[in-house]
Amino acid sequence: MTIFKRLKQWFKNLALARKLILVNVLLIVVPLGVIGAWSFSIFASKMEEQVGKYQLQMLKQVTLNIDTYMNELNRLSLMPYQYQEILDFLATNRKPGEALSLQEIDDLNNFVSKVFLNGRVDIMGISLFGEHGASYVVLPESQYMTTYQLGGNTDWLEKAKGRFGQPTFITTHEVKSTSGTAYQVFSIARELRSFDSGDTLGYIVIDIDPAVVRKLLSQVSLGSKESLYMTDSAGDLVLRKEKTAIYPVIEGLSDEGVSHHKVDGKSLLVAHVSSEVTGWTTVGVVPVSVLMKDSLVVRNSIMLIGGICIGLAVLLSVFIAFRITSPLRMLRSLMRKVERGDLKVSFPVRQWDEVGQLGNAFNMMVSHLSELGYRLYETEIREKDAEIAALQSKINPHFLYNTLGSISMYAEVEGNREVVTMTNNLSRLLRYSLSGRKEAVTLRDELDHVKGYMTIQKMRYDDRIDFRLKVDESLHGCPVIPLMIQPIVENAINHGLDKGIGEGRIQLSCYQEQGMLMIVIEDDGIGMTGEQLSAMRKRLDKIHDLGGTSGNGLMNVHRRIRLHYGEQYGLQLESMPFQGLKVILTMPIAFSMTG
Repeated sequence: MTIFKRLKQWFKNLALARKLILVNVLLIVVPLGVIGAWSFSIFASKMEEQVGKYQLQMLKQVTLNIDTYMNELNRLSLMPYQYQEILDFLATNRKPGEALSLQEIDDLNNFVSKVFLNGRVDIMGISLFGEHGASYVVLPESQYMTTYQLGGNTDWLEKAKGRFGQPTFITTHEVKSTSGTAYQVFSIARELRSFDSGDTLGYIVIDIDPAVVRKLLSQVSLGSKESLYMTDSAGDLVLRKEKTAIYPVIEGLSDEGVSHHKVDGKSLLVAHVSSEVTGWTTVGVVPVSVLMKDSLVVRNSIMLIGGICIGLAVLLSVFIAFRITSPLRMLRSLMRKVERGDLKVSFPVRQWDEVGQLGNAFNMMVSHLSELGYRLYETEIREKDAEIAALQSKINPHFLYNTLGSISMYAEVEGNREVVTMTNNLSRLLRYSLSGRKEAVTLRDELDHVKGYMTIQKMRYDDRIDFRLKVDESLHGCPVIPLMIQPIVENAINHGLDKGIGEGRIQLSCYQEQGMLMIVIEDDGIGMTGEQLSAMRKRLDKIHDLGGTSGNGLMNVHRRIRLHYGEQYGLQLESMPFQGLKVILTMPIAFSMTG
């Protein structure tokens, strides 16, 4: 299981191109290998079957030829019935060594000569045995003898007695002439019976040269390293084809058929046919390796062609895999450049498949990163500018505070309360603006700053401004961005009331709604036309655009709220001509600060 997990992990970590190549190779090699092995197995099996059928057919033919020859010998064994004098001779009672009469010798020689004449040169000897001691034996290259006696233990005799006058074929055995020369022969024996009484008169045995049968066997060729032989019903060897391989005699073969046998570790294909005439079995044995020699050529050809096909397929799969993954490798290279900060890269989209869509998404991402980088750079520049401006405004702040304090004391001495009030409020405004770069203040502090600012403005405009404040006291401790409300109120005075005639009203309301802090500044000034309101709303949507001749206070507040809280917060404008302007500030509400 551990090995399987390691292989699985190894496969997961492979490059995509290598995965595709490995999968393609497996999908090509495994099916082709299985199909090739299966095809060769079927081919070899069919080839063995066809060769077996061919062997069996050849053996049937040679067995038929041998049976034809054996039938001729069978007819020769019936010749004594054509000569009454031979039957009479066999029926006589003879003592051992009793001489033959001249007439008997003449009759026997005449009979044997006719048998040799009909049987050609393949007959090696003829033996006649009477049931009551008569005998006449002609051996190869010998004169006739009359002294042979039938023994009770002769195998062929026992077989002949049980055949009731049918021929008995005797397997190859050795006979010796009177000179002592040994000859290999096979024989046909027949029991001879009286036509009148049916009693056994004697036996005829004809010895035949096996060369005739071997010649018939030599007409059959089953291939190199073949073995062709004949066995009797007991499985004993009768004779073997000359110049043939020698394998152990396979026992248990009967009738006809083709089978496989293992002998000394060799696989042999054995075909066998049994003769109805002799009862012998003709056996053809060929090693399977010899039969499959031609099939090996086919197998090697299949392997060569398969190897070439697999090689071409693998090369094609490698080409396709690298062609498919080439855009991905390019995309990976471009991503590494982006990691190093190079945002001037672009993926060439040439097709609209998954890779093309991924490349298009990458280009959009790089474009957004570039835009965000530009905005961040712009924000940093503006913050630096603000810091410089703040530093410039902080030049000798104690001098400003002391000067305002001196003005307030002179006005107090002179009894001018308005100047005292104005200088005190101005001093507090300066301290709030220059007291540091706080990220958040309480809503109470921000409202106190607006109140001080409105006190100065009301004195400036001779109480023409009606400033109303409506705040939920539970919101005083909410943290807000500093200097957020005063620029909106200043914008209402400069662009709304300052251009009008008569008194003006400004109302500041703070409340919570749906989890948000809502700060609303309303005035009853000249308001905006539809075109002006639409243009201002478009500028608010483009928070990086600070151009234009008016509305920079609104834009700055809107930009600060969005950068601090998110895109869903900021300013909303509502206005109609000569009916004032309504500015709504939205931001998330929190109670983490106390006022």
